Amino acid sequence: MQQFICYLEPCRPDLPESLSSEESAAIEAHFKYYQKLLDKGSLVIAGRTHEPPYFGILVFEAPTKEDAISIAAQDPAINRGVLKARVQSFQTALHANA
Repeated sequence: MQQFICYLEPCRPDLPESLSSEESAAIEAHFKYYQKLLDKGSLVIAGRTHEPPYFGILVFEAPTKEDAISIAAQDPAINRGVLKARVQSFQTALHANA
């Protein structure tokens, strides 16, 4: 398995401060989607910023870059147009064990 980093950006800059009910539902589904990947062992880490510029990152494992792009494309917040994603190959260099 290879590692990939997914950089997530809101489709509008004020998104975290003014979510519509549809956007809120997409973000909730987005969280549940990645929770399932975490439970399966594919997701390494996920998080977001709490101040502008708002963005999130995910590090996950997939067999190929095409598979990684497909994983991101299936994110409900991405396919509902709430977030946009950029996927790149990634290699962890240092890691603190919790």
